[in-house]
Amino acid sequence: MNCPNCNGKRQVLTKVIGVYMCQKCRAIHGQCYRGDSYTFVLPSWHDGDADPADTFYYDLTVLGSNGVERRHGWAHNQTKKIVQVG
Repeated sequence: MNCPNCNGKRQVLTKVIGVYMCQKCRAIHGQCYRGDSYTFVLPSWHDGDADPADTFYYDLTVLGSNGVERRHGWAHNQTKKIVQVG
């Protein structure tokens, strides 16, 4: 499977089964439960501006009480809070 952000081919399995990190751009992608997705991205907005160098791309297919949903966008490296959706 290629990275949805940079199309890189080298992926590393994270501590959450089904979720991978791209070795080229450090994007997070894959499938997991909604609660497990909070390990990577918190469901709140980052305060203030974020330098693009301090963000990472995420593209997760999550299973929660509302069924299967896609969560994707950019999040801040330190806070794990959402910077941009989509």
